[in-house]
Amino acid sequence: MSFRAQLTSFRDWERQNAELKTSRSQSDAVVCNSSDRPAETNGHRKSKIRSNAADACLIALTCLAAFAAIAYAKAVTMPLTMAVLLYLVLRPVMKSFAKWHVPAVAGATICLVVMSAIVFGAIFFLTQPTRQWVNDAPGYMYQLKLKLSGLEEQLENVEEVSDKISDVTNGNDADEIKPMPVEIKQPRLLPGLNLLSSTGGFAAGLVITFGTLFFLLAYGDEMIENLIAGFRTGESRKRAHMLIFDLQHGMSSYLLTITVINALLGVATGTAMWLLGMPNPLLIGTMAFLFNYIPFLGAWVGTGIVFVVAVLQFDSFAYALLVPITYFTLTSLEGQFITPCILGRSMSMNPLLVFLFLAVWGWIWGIGGVFLAVPLLAVLKIVADYFPSLEWISRTIMMRDTCPS
Repeated sequence: MSFRAQLTSFRDWERQNAELKTSRSQSDAVVCNSSDRPAETNGHRKSKIRSNAADACLIALTCLAAFAAIAYAKAVTMPLTMAVLLYLVLRPVMKSFAKWHVPAVAGATICLVVMSAIVFGAIFFLTQPTRQWVNDAPGYMYQLKLKLSGLEEQLENVEEVSDKISDVTNGNDADEIKPMPVEIKQPRLLPGLNLLSSTGGFAAGLVITFGTLFFLLAYGDEMIENLIAGFRTGESRKRAHMLIFDLQHGMSSYLLTITVINALLGVATGTAMWLLGMPNPLLIGTMAFLFNYIPFLGAWVGTGIVFVVAVLQFDSFAYALLVPITYFTLTSLEGQFITPCILGRSMSMNPLLVFLFLAVWGWIWGIGGVFLAVPLLAVLKIVADYFPSLEWISRTIMMRDTCPS
């Protein structure tokens, strides 16, 4: 073999050796990558889980802080919330005034005057019956005591037996003379300070509500337009306009429908109470109208109040039972059939969430929060219906259609 042939074979051998080393290194790299990938995937999953848990905790703490701040400043936050809800309800009225070329300030003044007349007119007409019930309360309690005297005697007998058992078990310790607690009360500078404070708080709440509502009706649309104009894209501005329209249309139609239904229920309840011979049927009808804004709890509380009044009014206990049965039947028909059929599926809400909202907002804002709980849940449902990312909230709030076909 010549030298050139030997050199060529040597180069071929080196080339094959290099190719073999390259293939081995690539296979080793593939093996290393395949072995390291599960570890990297597991680590990524763990870090993602930690991040999601941290985000959930942060959201929970933020919600708790927000609820605490709202509860602490309820003297301001509750009237402001009421004003915003009333603004959404009255915004279509302001649109109608604008079509009739009525200035915004004049339209806001008209709305405020009408609302003030309704509120103070209701207070004026209901003050006398309420005062009469309060003045006659001692006589009512005495009558109730006489009618329930049999039950009271049984309770007294049970109390005497329990005292005798306590004397036997305690032995001579029951005969010892216990020291009488002494409490020193300082004379109060203003005996009616609590009443003045509560009345002043109510008046301040009305001032905040009506004042905020006036400025929202007069200048709220302009403020919203300026705020939306600051959005960067036309699509964002369009979505914001649609959201505001959906909120005002949904809330105005919902609250207007509920108010008309409650008014008709109040008229029907007052008429039924008048036919049954109940005293002050106007006051009972107004009570039914107001309490019907509170689902579930309003019907139960109203039935209890009517039952007590009926027991005091009538000698026959069987006839007295007819009054709360009538009251509860009317409210049940309204809540289970009439309202779901009129509102339809779009505004049907889960009873469990309604009850939870009543409990939470009642704890935060008291009786005012109980009245505002359902409108706030309706606002949440409207917003959730609008945004696809909140579809799960909308599905949770929504309840199947209960209107019979």
